Amino acid sequence: MAGVDLVAVKELLGHKDIKMTLRYAHLAPAHKRKAVNVLDTLLNQPKTAHDLPTTQLMHNQIEKELAHVS
Repeated sequence: MAGVDLVAVKELLGHKDIKMTLRYAHLAPAHKRKAVNVLDTLLNQPKTAHDLPTTQLMHNQIEKELAHVS
């Protein structure tokens, strides 16, 4: 949550598999909401009409994830 990517954390902790790092990388609900807001802004600005279905699908998935956080 401090801005260090999980691959770097994995390597620094000596984990052989990213799954181990992910086991301990729990994001706070406020951090997840902030990430969703950033993605929402980006995803709601499709570059072409072709991008819209994928954008909407990704947005729907993010909303589902947020429902589990609340």
